[in-house]
Amino acid sequence: MAPPSEAPGSDAGAAPALRPLRRDARHNREVVLAAARRMFAAHGADCRFEDIARDAGVGVGTVYRRFPDRRTLIEAILEQRVTDVDATVSRALALTDAWAAARLFIGSTARMQLEDRGLRDLLHEDGFVSAGLAMLRRRIAPAAEEIAARLRHDGARPDLTGDDVLVLIRMLGSLPPGTATATPPGRDAGFQRYLGLVLDGLRGRPGMPDEQRL
Repeated sequence: MAPPSEAPGSDAGAAPALRPLRRDARHNREVVLAAARRMFAAHGADCRFEDIARDAGVGVGTVYRRFPDRRTLIEAILEQRVTDVDATVSRALALTDAWAAARLFIGSTARMQLEDRGLRDLLHEDGFVSAGLAMLRRRIAPAAEEIAARLRHDGARPDLTGDDVLVLIRMLGSLPPGTATATPPGRDAGFQRYLGLVLDGLRGRPGMPDEQRL
């Protein structure tokens, strides 16, 4: 005899009972992932699952059911970051003014690191191997080359490369919090000042004689 759950006519009654569980599982994953992003940004890539659970308002077991280990959680966070980078790249490359495109691309991707300690930790840790990080770099590197080419065409120094643009993003993304708040009326003004200094440094000018270089 078939088990009661498989008895004729039982399927119609069983299916509706499963749907709320699936919705709950999706909801819990979204809540946990949102909390993980907040904790990841504030405290770094080694944030504790217990703290994520507390921020999400769920038990730590729920966190582990959705993300059985730290790498799974990090990859899910980075997958969302790829979406953020794609949006930034699309907006920047859609601009016809090369310098406006550079300001948006360099500023937004640097700010992403500056505001997200976990992302900054991972990007600056050369030994960490991650599919999400590799995907981020595949999105950012070609855009940096395109930005550099546009700037060269519009009067930037002729030796500017995409790698230079990536280094400048990393530099701005590494600003200490105190430095970023140094200029009134607040943090954004400080960041915009340093971004402006970086962009000014890219503008073409005669090369400095070798004997004057440090």
